[in-house]
Amino acid sequence: MKNRIILWLNLSMWFLLFGGMLFDMLVVAVNWKSGDIADIQHWHDYFRITNPGDFFYVKFGVLLFAIVSLLAYWKSSKAVRLLLTLGLIVIFADMAFTMLFFLPINIYMDGSNLDPVLTQQKANSWFTTNYLRILLDFVGLYFAARALHKSYVETYV
Repeated sequence: MKNRIILWLNLSMWFLLFGGMLFDMLVVAVNWKSGDIADIQHWHDYFRITNPGDFFYVKFGVLLFAIVSLLAYWKSSKAVRLLLTLGLIVIFADMAFTMLFFLPINIYMDGSNLDPVLTQQKANSWFTTNYLRILLDFVGLYFAARALHKSYVETYV
């Protein structure tokens, strides 16, 4: 089989995404998990130079390497092709989920007129549903790791 650097880069991007999501959940998001407006304002003050949306570049990197990996290994075994296709579907699902569910909440949280009750509901919803997004990213990481593994195993069979 050809050089596996593309598969390694694909897996590395998935690790970067998954690790970033865990960091966000365990370190950043807990600071505004309560939904208290003072906590949200403190969070806004912290992100003056950058914003959490900058992490979207990593998602685009995962998407790019998922597409490149699938194209580069299209003529390899069916198992590798299936795993890479599933990984591509997962990153598309992750991006759609982020755009349709999380982005509207983030836009609301960035606003200046926050209703305390609605803000708390949105924060709880964001935090609870983020577990599903982390699970989705873990599944994508698993598919990328299995595709790399299968590329080695099928060489020696």
